[in-house]
Amino acid sequence: MARRRKNNSSGHVKSPGATNWKKFCEKHDTEKTGKVTKRAKKVSNVHIPDDLTSHVKDITEKENSNPCLDKRKRKTKPLTTQASTDISNNITHRLALDCEMVGSGKDGSDNQLARVSIVNVYGDTVYDKIVLPREHVTDYRSLITGLNKQIITAKGVPFKLVQAEVADIVKDKVVIGHDIKHDFTVLEFSHPKPMIRDTAKYKPFKALSKGNTPSLKKLCSEILKISVQEGAHDSIEDARSALQLYRMHRTSWERSIKKYKKKVQKNDSADDSEKKEGSDDALDD
Repeated sequence: MARRRKNNSSGHVKSPGATNWKKFCEKHDTEKTGKVTKRAKKVSNVHIPDDLTSHVKDITEKENSNPCLDKRKRKTKPLTTQASTDISNNITHRLALDCEMVGSGKDGSDNQLARVSIVNVYGDTVYDKIVLPREHVTDYRSLITGLNKQIITAKGVPFKLVQAEVADIVKDKVVIGHDIKHDFTVLEFSHPKPMIRDTAKYKPFKALSKGNTPSLKKLCSEILKISVQEGAHDSIEDARSALQLYRMHRTSWERSIKKYKKKVQKNDSADDSEKKEGSDDALDD
């Protein structure tokens, strides 16, 4: 079942999810910028290349040179497929995060952080590092993580360094992920709940599993119509998958959060009024 994959120059396992991501990008951009694309084709009358990055660049340049095109109709930037290799300055307010974990302890059931990946809202990789586990590893879970002792030893960096860097990147940011509480547990720091978008907790997604926690694989199959986690998992692929799910439902998701906040504020105001009335009554007595 596991698909055989080649290692890239960085020593990381190359994920087949890159193809899925590119397909989603192309589909998403057709839906989001379809009108602009058609108009640009009409104005330029040139061949639009298959490469998504060149495609967006060509259209953007044509729009900039033609004032008759209404740029206000482009409400969102297109997704990108080109990932950076270093810690990027292209950090957006919304980020998607995913971790890979190896096992420690007698039966290998204790989770130890082994890799952290973060992508921005357009799918660019802004952070991706392999981590040296702080405890003795008894199970590398290679069939799932795609990692082994040789890779971790050669590429791993100290846990404390990664923890500090990740905490700094996600500070004051909206963080998207799948069942992300486990990621923050192994990172050993918390993130404000209002700033988390968890695809495992979103009610419309949970409805697909009859109220139970859906797997990322299931959500991608049923909602995105793509296959992920075929063989070893890849934290960049998983972060992008969660990002895709969020972006497709962002409007309704954020609207539901606003409604919930208003409801809580209303209840809090009512409780404060009742407390005040109760204290006034007590004084009268």
